[in-house]
Amino acid sequence: MPPKKGRNLSADHRVTAVVQQLSGGYRTVGQMVYQVIKELILTGAFAPGERIRQESIASAIGVSRVPVRSALLQLETEGFVTFHPYQGARVRSLDNAQIDEIYRLRALLETYALRLSMPRMDGERITSLRALAEQLDAEPEGAEFLDLRVRFYRGLYDAERNPMLVQMIEQLRSTVGRYLLSFRFSHRPASKHAELIDRVADGDLPGAEAWIAAHLDGVREGIEAFGAASDNSGDESSPETA
Repeated sequence: MPPKKGRNLSADHRVTAVVQQLSGGYRTVGQMVYQVIKELILTGAFAPGERIRQESIASAIGVSRVPVRSALLQLETEGFVTFHPYQGARVRSLDNAQIDEIYRLRALLETYALRLSMPRMDGERITSLRALAEQLDAEPEGAEFLDLRVRFYRGLYDAERNPMLVQMIEQLRSTVGRYLLSFRFSHRPASKHAELIDRVADGDLPGAEAWIAAHLDGVREGIEAFGAASDNSGDESSPETA
């Protein structure tokens, strides 16, 4: 099994690397701290179940603990972090029942989003989506994968006309996002996004819905199997985000 990206580095080095990557463009210190911690969770640099040390983050970023704690409280309300007595904050872990429920909800919402967006699909959107699909199918990693995925599905589901629906889908996706990246490093997806766009371009709604359902089901099964294999191997570092 290949090493999990970013897990060989100390917590301080992981924080510093993300700060350098995301530097600039923030209106407040709190906004920057929130985005840094969220990025560390989403990319798997902070693994599910890992303790988040406020002092280390504050020191690495160069801020007090106040904005760090505020960011963690916000991330707790969003489902990324849990607070434990005498232990502080940890990255939230999900069990298989929770993962199953998330993917059932995603299948319902995403097939519904397709039904809303496909009748309005035009040639320009198809061309844009096909280009994004080709980039996704080239198997990028880390932040590049996350950015491409967001752009692809926002275009596919017509986020401009369906903003609340797409926001709900993205929130569910982010909840399991930190598991998917490590899974992708070891298990390359069999389904290709270009196949989905072929069906969309043909106006094949049942075929496109079937692709979405099968893709989500395959990812769910893979994440659960990957997690079980990691547990059985005694690997305490959990998987890192479809």
